[in-house]
Amino acid sequence: MVKIGNREFGIGILALIIIFSFILFGFTGVKVVGGAILLFFLPFYLILDNFDIEFGEKIVFSFFMGIGVFSIFVYYLGFVVNSIRVAIVVTFLLLVGVGLGLKKFGKS
Repeated sequence: MVKIGNREFGIGILALIIIFSFILFGFTGVKVVGGAILLFFLPFYLILDNFDIEFGEKIVFSFFMGIGVFSIFVYYLGFVVNSIRVAIVVTFLLLVGVGLGLKKFGKS
């Protein structure tokens, strides 16, 4: 069984996903995969990187937390600002800020 413990394997799988999405859907597929990684995966990976869990667990937890929590934040913030695009940007910046803040101030 292949262990997802090394980052090279994860980067290789990500490259394959991007290549296949480009072959099947063109540049639009690459934008969708890149957006999903950027919006759903990255903020929660930065947050979970501060805890003592394995690399594979961080990947899975951050993606599924991103799907749930990011969507909820954007949905309710969209009511306040009346613009879904602004709500996406504000939520992304807020969650990345929390992740970077935990990294900087959490491990004192």
